[in-house]
Amino acid sequence: VHLRDETGADNLVLADMGCRNTVFSAQAQSGVHSIKEWSDAGIGKIRIELVDEGPEDVESIVIGYLDVLSGVKRPSAVWESLKHVRDSNGRAAGVSHGSLRNNVE
Repeated sequence: VHLRDETGADNLVLADMGCRNTVFSAQAQSGVHSIKEWSDAGIGKIRIELVDEGPEDVESIVIGYLDVLSGVKRPSAVWESLKHVRDSNGRAAGVSHGSLRNNVE
C-alpha cells in the first residue's frame, strides 16, 4: 500500500508483525557521500535498508556502494543513479541526505 501525498509522491506503508504501520518517505535517504569517510574512521560494516526496490535496482544499489568503497566510482555518480530507483509502482522519487547530511564532496 502507498499513500500519495500532496506533491504526488507515493509513500510506502508497511505493517509489522504487531500490526504497527510504518510510512516510508517516497524519497530514499542515502549516506553514499559519507561511506568512504566512515570506512576511513574504522567502520567496517554498513546496512543498506531496502523496502520497495526491484531486483535490478537492488543489484545496482549494492554494486554502487561497493564501487564507492573500492574507489571505482565517486559518490556523486552513485547518487545520480539513486535518483532514478523506482518503487513497486514504477515511480522514481529521488534521493535525499536526510539526517545523514555532511559537508564532504
